[in-house]
Amino acid sequence: MAKERNQSFEENEAWNNESDTWGVDPEERNYRGLMGEFAFAEYADLVVDTSTSRWGDGGKDFAAEINGKPADIDVKTSNKEPKALMVKEYAVDADYYVLGHLDGYEVTFFGGAWKDSITNGVRKESPFGHVNYTLGIDYLEPLPEPDKVTLRR
Repeated sequence: MAKERNQSFEENEAWNNESDTWGVDPEERNYRGLMGEFAFAEYADLVVDTSTSRWGDGGKDFAAEINGKPADIDVKTSNKEPKALMVKEYAVDADYYVLGHLDGYEVTFFGGAWKDSITNGVRKESPFGHVNYTLGIDYLEPLPEPDKVTLRR
């Protein structure tokens, strides 16, 4: 799946997918993201969407409800222990964001944040030529209880 998602970027002429652009191998980046999605799916008893769009997964990993409120969820997974949840300014497409850390084959979740918290976060220039909304891990909410996250009806 990571290879297929990476290929969707490779085939898009508008996207520079080189490892020297993002500081990590593109296929590894997609693998890490998938590991976060599978871990969150296990946590909340959801199903990972295995389809591939023009931009990997389209920035929305799950169409769900959180406490009965509709929410497209995007799981962000870091390979380094994160200090903040970062979302590219031009890619704030989901309603709710989850931050995880992949260590080996284990994902640890740090919490989550709604879109309005993300867009009220600090805007920070990335060394990769874009701006991120940045929300420190101390400002993340605890994840909702698993039984409060359900597939959208």
